[in-house]
Amino acid sequence: MNKDQWYFAYGSNLSVGQKELRTGRIRRAIRCRLPGYAFAFNKRGRNGQVYANIVANSKSEVWGVVYLCNPEAMRAMDQYEGVASGHYKRIPVRVVQDTGEETDAITYIAGADYVCEPGKPSREYLERIVSGAKHHGLPDEYVERIKELAEGG
Repeated sequence: MNKDQWYFAYGSNLSVGQKELRTGRIRRAIRCRLPGYAFAFNKRGRNGQVYANIVANSKSEVWGVVYLCNPEAMRAMDQYEGVASGHYKRIPVRVVQDTGEETDAITYIAGADYVCEPGKPSREYLERIVSGAKHHGLPDEYVERIKELAEGG
């Protein structure tokens, strides 16, 4: 695809510093939510750590941000998210902005071979998610829920 697209970030890519390090300057970012999914720390990493993932759940929603990305940025994201090796895969989603406007985007979910039992992420990884969530103004209750999940709740 040779056009810009929206990328929905819900984990450590909420961190502006991390996102810019991976793909360059952020052109546009909009707070939104993804209905029909729940946030989880159930993605097994290369190093035995657990990472953020989303799982289908009709009674839940995941808060995050959509970034407008060019094709080069999306290729970089694919590389960082381990798409070629199956760590994460791209899926199309429809997010809802604060205004109620719906936006088509892509996001990443864990590949089936990398889904594990929910676990505790590293403190550094959790801090990147929390600081990014606060930077983008995600609801306080939602940020607290992520912290609870990180502690096994």
